[in-house]
Amino acid sequence: MRYYVVFSFMGPDSPGLVKQIAEFFTARGINIERSRGCVLGGEFGMTILTSGSTDNVERLITDLDSLRKKTGIDVYVRKTKAPLQREVSPSIPYKLIATSIDRPGIIHQICKALHGRGINIDDISTNVDNNPVTGASIFQMVCFFSLPPAVKILDLKNDLYRIGDESNIDIRFEAVICR
Repeated sequence: MRYYVVFSFMGPDSPGLVKQIAEFFTARGINIERSRGCVLGGEFGMTILTSGSTDNVERLITDLDSLRKKTGIDVYVRKTKAPLQREVSPSIPYKLIATSIDRPGIIHQICKALHGRGINIDDISTNVDNNPVTGASIFQMVCFFSLPPAVKILDLKNDLYRIGDESNIDIRFEAVICR
């Protein structure tokens, strides 16, 4: 039987850290099903969905202290379901891109509008970069969400475009078949 576990890592960034983490899992017979990681300031953060036999997963969890000592990372562990066991309602997948001069509250405004309509965010990433021409800090958010059939697309568009107009945020979204 396959057993699924999510691991979250956070620690000082260093060359080869992802290699060390992947090597640690591979040596214990654990498959990395999905992962996401990035450097945040001077720290590296990563989340991994893994699968393996019950014995291999339990052995890996027992061995985590050796990875912590070797890399200096903090590790959080959570057992979960297989991806196909996740209960999902019928929905249309969408991709949203928001761009603006950076300021606090942009993520909150957009996520509040989605939540208000019962929309689940499946994936989100944000970034702030300095524009080399203007010197401005530019915020960008990319998120994928699932639009339930009961939500009228026009109502959602109106909500998001109102937020964009009021807060000077360029918000675009479109249905996607696959990512």
